[in-house]
Amino acid sequence: MRNNSPSNFFTMSVALLVEFRFQFFVLRDYARETLSLRWRCWMTSYFMQRYLTHRTFYKIQSQSIIDNPDQRIVDDLSSFTSTALSFSLTLFNAAVDLISFSNILYTIYPPLFVVLLLYSIGGTAISIFLGKGLVTLNFLQEKKEADFRYGLVRVRENAESIAFYGGEDSELQLLLQRFTSAFENLTQLLISSRNLEFFTNGYRYLIQILPAAVVAPMYFSGKIEFGVINQSVSAFNHILGDISLIVYQFQAISAFSAAIDRLGEFDDVLDISRSKCLSDPMEHINLTYSFKKGSQVLDCNGSIPVNTSLRLLDVENLSLKTPKNNSTLVRDLSFAINEKDHLLVIGPSGSGKTSLLRALAGLWTTGKGKVTFYVENGGDAQSLTSSDMALVDVNSADMNEFGRPINGNSRSVFFLPQRPYMVLGTLRQQLLYPTWAGEAVVSDDTKFGGSLSFLTRPPNFENVGENRGVPIPTTDDLMQVLEDVRLGYILSRFRGLDSVYEWSSVLSLGEQQRLAFARMLLSKPKLALLDESTSALDEVNEAHLYEKTNAAGITYISIGHRRTLYAYHCRVLKISSADADSKQRNWNIESIDHDNLHNFLNL
Repeated sequence: MRNNSPSNFFTMSVALLVEFRFQFFVLRDYARETLSLRWRCWMTSYFMQRYLTHRTFYKIQSQSIIDNPDQRIVDDLSSFTSTALSFSLTLFNAAVDLISFSNILYTIYPPLFVVLLLYSIGGTAISIFLGKGLVTLNFLQEKKEADFRYGLVRVRENAESIAFYGGEDSELQLLLQRFTSAFENLTQLLISSRNLEFFTNGYRYLIQILPAAVVAPMYFSGKIEFGVINQSVSAFNHILGDISLIVYQFQAISAFSAAIDRLGEFDDVLDISRSKCLSDPMEHINLTYSFKKGSQVLDCNGSIPVNTSLRLLDVENLSLKTPKNNSTLVRDLSFAINEKDHLLVIGPSGSGKTSLLRALAGLWTTGKGKVTFYVENGGDAQSLTSSDMALVDVNSADMNEFGRPINGNSRSVFFLPQRPYMVLGTLRQQLLYPTWAGEAVVSDDTKFGGSLSFLTRPPNFENVGENRGVPIPTTDDLMQVLEDVRLGYILSRFRGLDSVYEWSSVLSLGEQQRLAFARMLLSKPKLALLDESTSALDEVNEAHLYEKTNAAGITYISIGHRRTLYAYHCRVLKISSADADSKQRNWNIESIDHDNLHNFLNL
């Protein structure tokens, strides 16, 4: 026979309430963590969009403005969102608790409430005094840990070069130095935390006896009952815990403050860059884009006039200086580039050849002069709004408002660095980068639903290939271009176009340079700027790539040192090292005499 006594019913009710409470706590924690994750997703997207627009990432790296932006985006953002949400909920609970128990304690014995306030204020002041260095130490610890991790990443990325040099011992010493710096700072952090913990433990111990000691005289005088003492101790502990959050959570607050400082510093840099004030000198190079126009040019052979050709580039009175120390590299440089007017740039190392390309790309603006690219009407211009279409000239600063500057690798202009950048992804993505980067195939595992729309591509980063009317290459196109640059064998070597490897490691520098030419041939720009882009290739492959580039109708400006490059260009720009005391120009442009080139190459 079942026992339905009231006591059993009461026991079951209590058990159900306890179970419900635990389930509520599980749901509460899940909701908090989910909210923290979604907040982090939004902030990560927000910071990365700002980091990768206006070339802020390049300015930060080249000018060493702040340390470890990657660590700030990954670790500091994660710490900020989780800790901020946790502290917010803690403060809310403390506020509710404080309101509930303050009236109880004040009703029991008002002087005890005053003692509580004085005790908490004194404890907070002492905690701040003892832990005032924790914020700085936590800030430095984040930096030193990130520096140590970055050193390990550099060893991984440059493993072959280090192995060739036999630089293991040197790398070990450098890594140990960085680890030692982090270790010493962490030691100081632990000492400060220990001193603060001594006080915190004493502070916690005193609150066990303080309220009883204050109320006890009233009990012995018969003014209150013994139960009131327990009630006052409970209310005292609740309220003191609520208003002593700084004392109890000081170490967590100091770490949180360090994360806020690092993110605040990063946010300030991004804001300054957005307002176009980041290291912008009073005098700068004016980079503009205009619709194409015709111009009479001479053939490469010398003086035979040909039909009207399209002007691609004008450089007028360009004086180029280094961003940091304003050292002059090039003075009053002026030249024009028309279709098929291939230019070779030569000069001693450090004379400013690569810096000239940086200025043409808009990476360096220190100096004065004007650089004008003539883009295709109906091509790049299509990315402008209808109101902008009426303009003949478009300043590069204005183009940045569209998220991706028109002077990037586009249908009109394409830049090839000496060491090509290998993206993370498949061989297909390597070939489509950067013109059709938005068409990269994303696996189902990395797709997000509509609820996280802020993680999808923002409007500023819409596919620019389609906007310019450039058709996306087919698989046959990709396979053919690999054959054109003599890389067809890597299809079987890496099992097709959709295999994923660490391409910068599995491909030699020469193969990477040929892959970069494949990108350019697919993009079909009107003008290409090549920074020693065949330096790792033999002369046969070099000649083959230049022939393919010329056959594709691409005009190019090359930087190089080999005499064999003369054969593929019409003119040569010779840059010499600038004399700081001289005001004379340090460059000279000459036509290349192809009739006597054979004798010149045999010198």
